[in-house]
Amino acid sequence: MAVDLSSRLRAIVRATPRRELTYEPDTGRFEASIDLDRVAAILGGQPVTTSFGHCLTIDRRYESDRWHGDVQIGDCDLDDCGALRLLDPSLPLPDANGPRTVFIDLETTGLSGGAGTVAFLVGCGFFDLGAFQVRQFLLTSYASERALLSALTEFFGGTDLIVTYNGKTFDVPVMETRWLFHRLPMPDFSQDVPHFDMLHPARRLWSSRMPGDSGTVAGCRLTALERDVLGFRRIGDVSGVEIPGRFFQFLRTGDPRPLEPVLEHNRLDLVSLAAVTGHALRLARSGDAACRDGAEALALGRVLERAQVFDRAEACYRRATEASSAEVKGEAWYRLGLRCRRDRRFAEAAVAWRAIVGLTESAARGRHPGMPELRQFAVEALAIHHEHRDRDLDVARELALFALNGDPPAPARVESLRHRLARLDRKIARRRTAPLFS
Repeated sequence: MAVDLSSRLRAIVRATPRRELTYEPDTGRFEASIDLDRVAAILGGQPVTTSFGHCLTIDRRYESDRWHGDVQIGDCDLDDCGALRLLDPSLPLPDANGPRTVFIDLETTGLSGGAGTVAFLVGCGFFDLGAFQVRQFLLTSYASERALLSALTEFFGGTDLIVTYNGKTFDVPVMETRWLFHRLPMPDFSQDVPHFDMLHPARRLWSSRMPGDSGTVAGCRLTALERDVLGFRRIGDVSGVEIPGRFFQFLRTGDPRPLEPVLEHNRLDLVSLAAVTGHALRLARSGDAACRDGAEALALGRVLERAQVFDRAEACYRRATEASSAEVKGEAWYRLGLRCRRDRRFAEAAVAWRAIVGLTESAARGRHPGMPELRQFAVEALAIHHEHRDRDLDVARELALFALNGDPPAPARVESLRHRLARLDRKIARRRTAPLFS
């Protein structure tokens, strides 16, 4: 019976004609009649014809001598993609010399993701003879999405590197979903082209500078980095919450004017992405000399150490020890001490541990978050140094006793310190009873 039922089901499936799974809304009911030439004239764009219909592109050019905050556009060109490996060691380098790099930023109908989210504006930026060229692909009706995707596929041909901001989590998956949804071939960048997501290096370099930030996307927004890193402030920028509504208004009325602030918002995102990426590359190439302050030097040191560029990371840590912030100085001495200890430069490591003890001496500084634990670590590290390197058992015992009776250590450390004290007491006793001459 089961076999007969299975056979009948297979027969039904074979007999059912396949339906195309793409979705094209009833434009007669939900969308106004769009005059593409009129929209292009108002927005300063150009209609593009593909085998699937028409879409609209808008081009803007930012010359190399134009300023974006405190930086010039010409200084943002990614002329040394090898330095990107310092910011993201897992990034495969492009094979081409002078690779074609494309910056990507989307404006969508929502942020929830999934098949219902449509990218109605795809902004692409690239450097051309020192200038930054922005090309935006605008969806003028849901029915023309295939045309937009087809135009994008042609545009991305020959791309050697893409750069996004949170694109690995949002932008690229959204675009891949749309190509799959329409059963269209995807560009090579979805699999074979290296993808550099600037969000993750930005978190490592600047998240501690953002007010209230804890390394989250909200605290490392591109607009926040514009102000802090580039010295650029937007005037009259449209809120991200309004952007989907403006697109829906355009579809209902056919009036493209509400989209003009959205286009400008997207262009500024692309220019800022290129500028922030260029600034991060200058930091990675120049090291501590390019850092504005100790906090940035400390963050860059962590990034360079992660990339195993240890000498330049150490230089950044030494620069950070001159910071005014006790937290920054404390972590800088800590990382510097660890670096010296790994290189078996034990005397230099001891200098770092003593600096931490001196930094955390006062009760006021000791109340800074993390300072008691840092002080505990440094005192115990000094005890180890005096026991095994300097062979000064009395000082080592005094330090171990101080670590045990000072700031309350973690329970696991209490047992370790008691074991150390007992061992030191035995060593000191043997030394006192040892004969003067053997």
